[in-house]
Amino acid sequence: PESGPGHVAAANGPAQQARAMFTSLCAACHGLDGKGDGPAAASLNPKPRNYTDAAWQASVTDEQIKNTIVLGGAGVGKSAMMPAQPQLKAQPQVLDELVKIIRGFGKK
Repeated sequence: PESGPGHVAAANGPAQQARAMFTSLCAACHGLDGKGDGPAAASLNPKPRNYTDAAWQASVTDEQIKNTIVLGGAGVGKSAMMPAQPQLKAQPQVLDELVKIIRGFGKK
């Protein structure tokens, strides 16, 4: 099968797809550890969200996180630097798994 950034093998389950997507798309800005310190973060203003921030974790619902992922930052009144992932509307299980990944950073 094809490989490379952004390509996820269909044989993978939603959790594997979400992990691959986070690694290839989200981690560049949010960092592999979710601290908002990915390699692209230095040039961004505002800085990417730090998912390990307990106050932020407590202030946001799973639905708000999903909307931000699907609609992008500009779609929810946040930074336009956060790209939309509208294809995930048709992949609710992958979206749920991405929320689990993001929530997981708040539990460390």
